Amino acid sequence: MKERHVWFGATRSLSGILTEPEPPRAAGPAVLLLNAGLLHRVGPNRLHVTLARRLAAAGLPVLRFDYSGLGESEARRDELAIEQSALREGMEAMEFLETSGVADRFVPMGICAGAENAQRLAREDERVVGAVLIDGYAYRTAGYHLREYARHLFSRRSWGRLLASPRAVGRTFGAVRAAAATPPERNPGGLDYERPFPPREACLAEMKEILARDVELYLIFTGGGMAEFYNHPRQLAETFPSLAGHRRLRHAFMKRADHTFTLCSHQEEVMASIEAWVGERLLRPTT
Repeated sequence: MKERHVWFGATRSLSGILTEPEPPRAAGPAVLLLNAGLLHRVGPNRLHVTLARRLAAAGLPVLRFDYSGLGESEARRDELAIEQSALREGMEAMEFLETSGVADRFVPMGICAGAENAQRLAREDERVVGAVLIDGYAYRTAGYHLREYARHLFSRRSWGRLLASPRAVGRTFGAVRAAAATPPERNPGGLDYERPFPPREACLAEMKEILARDVELYLIFTGGGMAEFYNHPRQLAETFPSLAGHRRLRHAFMKRADHTFTLCSHQEEVMASIEAWVGERLLRPTT
């Protein structure tokens, strides 16, 4: 494989590292590794570096780049909103790879905010043929709440806290009844920092639009990183019953991994999972 530093964009102000298989593999799409929040292009714990090289070894060119204002990329001089600038710069990355003769089909991948930007690219640009969304939009369900309460039910520590405060017992069991009776339909809000999610119905409509174009989607959730919103492999089907079993939609729940894949074993798990998905859905004829 070979790697080179590239500059691209309307004013050549965006910086990235292009990792290519050697010799080049014909007809495969190129992967875009998108910034995870404010982290630069190496990704959390250098995950993007290793993943880019592994995917290139599998035959796919990979561009990991920085959005404007991150890493070596220059800040924008306009007042474009961050969601719009990320979308535009993702498209500029694709245009660069297309005009350079690297690829004309693309697979954006990202964690957290990177997953959200990958989903926007998949919605807006028909050159996108697949996307990997890691810890993207997630919505609590009745099942989520029941599993959380069941977890506390069998926790000695939780019982100690409850019994120390009789008032808390009534609040807890009242909340259990409410969760079982009425699945929450509102936006879950965000993590400890501001990360607003769109309404569930809007996210569903967007995913249906993407899948209708035969885009391959792979959604990965981490148990440590998304425990506030996501706690079981079945939760995606609970959230979007109409998408359950869709032939273009794959899903994984990595229960023990944290949001930034701190442990090497969790990095290996997610990279092997993505490699397997790429081999099954993008490098072979799909059905």
